[in-house]
Amino acid sequence: MTKKPAASPKSLALEGDLDVFSVHQQWEQAQPLMAADSGTVEVDLSGIGDMDLSGLQLLSVLDRDLRARGVELKLTGIKDEWKARFLPLGMAGLFGGDHP
Repeated sequence: MTKKPAASPKSLALEGDLDVFSVHQQWEQAQPLMAADSGTVEVDLSGIGDMDLSGLQLLSVLDRDLRARGVELKLTGIKDEWKARFLPLGMAGLFGGDHP
């Protein structure tokens, strides 16, 4: 009997905070997304309470690593306050704008 390869995960809903205190745990939850080898993966942030620069760095590294594999990261559930806080730092690409 031949086993079918496991489907690579294409979505993840994060919950809690995305900050210096939880970034390691959130990174561990995001690791299965790295199995995707094409297309788009989606991360839903609507369950995230607060995000600091550590959380932003996690999302940036995830985006970079996925793009290196030819996979697009799509973030959903982005709060307006995060856009106001992080867009001036050049993060438009991460939050749905064009990558530099």
